[in-house]
Amino acid sequence: MQNFCPEWIFGICGANTSKEFLSSNNSIAAISKKYASALSEKYNEIRFEEILDLSENILQFLSDINAGEEAVTYIDDYIHYRTKFQASGTERKISGMFSSAFDGSKIKEYGTKESFKVFKATIFSIRNEAFPKATPGWLITDVEDIDWLGELFNKETDLF
Repeated sequence: MQNFCPEWIFGICGANTSKEFLSSNNSIAAISKKYASALSEKYNEIRFEEILDLSENILQFLSDINAGEEAVTYIDDYIHYRTKFQASGTERKISGMFSSAFDGSKIKEYGTKESFKVFKATIFSIRNEAFPKATPGWLITDVEDIDWLGELFNKETDLF
């Protein structure tokens, strides 16, 4: 049975790879491997190159829009929005009685191209104040039932 990673999880992991790269001395490849390895334990294999490509596209886009010191804030706002809201704009319920936002899908709905398109659209909507921004100091671990994903975001990147 197929068990593909939900697009929103792939997207926020790619975005957080960019954030960690900007905020640490770790290589973007090492950070990508951390996320790919952890996601591959839960879902069908995700190659680190997929996350690396998305992260590099995000960084290039943020450079193209001259985000400068606001780049990390834009990434946080994106992660906040994608974690709290579904694509339709309705509030995301992380866990429910019969299903979970962590449940894998039967078809692959993510990829660098798809997730990057969602990232750009979300950032433009946040910049135009159509989508809510994260409150200052918001962390993904503040989200109820975020469980292993919050732990992954807090996990140190192995250098080797």
